[in-house]
Amino acid sequence: MRIVFIGSGNIAFFFATRLHRKGHEITQVYSRTRAHGDLLAALTHSNVTDNLDEIIPDADVYILAIKDDVLEEMAARLSFKNKTVIHCAGAVPLEVLGNISENKAVIWSLYSIRKSNLPKGNNVPLIVEANTPAAATIALKLAHDISDTVLETDFRQRQLLHVGAVFANNFTNHLFSIAQQLCEEHGLPFEVLHPIIRQTTQQIGFINPTDSQTGPAARNDTTTIQRHLNLLEPHPDWQKIYADISNAILKENKL
Repeated sequence: MRIVFIGSGNIAFFFATRLHRKGHEITQVYSRTRAHGDLLAALTHSNVTDNLDEIIPDADVYILAIKDDVLEEMAARLSFKNKTVIHCAGAVPLEVLGNISENKAVIWSLYSIRKSNLPKGNNVPLIVEANTPAAATIALKLAHDISDTVLETDFRQRQLLHVGAVFANNFTNHLFSIAQQLCEEHGLPFEVLHPIIRQTTQQIGFINPTDSQTGPAARNDTTTIQRHLNLLEPHPDWQKIYADISNAILKENKL
């Protein structure tokens, strides 16, 4: 397929380089930052432009790999009738693309992508949604050419997966950050926690997270919980996070 990428960020690099290797023709890259566009164009042997008016009109697919908050504005400035237009945002509905085309789809990577360290394997989960059978066929074909793990959903399901990803990745990473800052404040090496962090993530593959829960809240050890809360008094925000999560674990275990 002949594909135009609108955007040259992390997702554009991941999708475009994978699709190029699979034999798709990355015809053009549009980027407001010409240097970024030049780099992606070089990797995919494509043309590059920083002018919306120069985007070619005869590609098969247009992939908008741009920030969520500019999708609607960008879509309103473009028209690709009878083409398949795809956006890559997890929490944004298809309707944000407006009247850009009759055939619209989403391919969302349920994975944190950085172009400085692109995934090596073929198991990055891709979530697909489309508004027409024709768009679904094309989006699923492209998704399967990028990854072996592809799931087709509706918008509500995609939103729920996005919430799950925030809990599993974003919130967890924030807790790691708190643990690191706590260690550093008291002259302790954060590295000493690395083994238990690895253990926590690795055991998810074979133990239900609810069944593997340990710690003072899981055993209703209110004395230890209170001691920890006392230690966290200099940081009320951390203290509240600790208390709220402990209470949630207590309720889950009906303690």
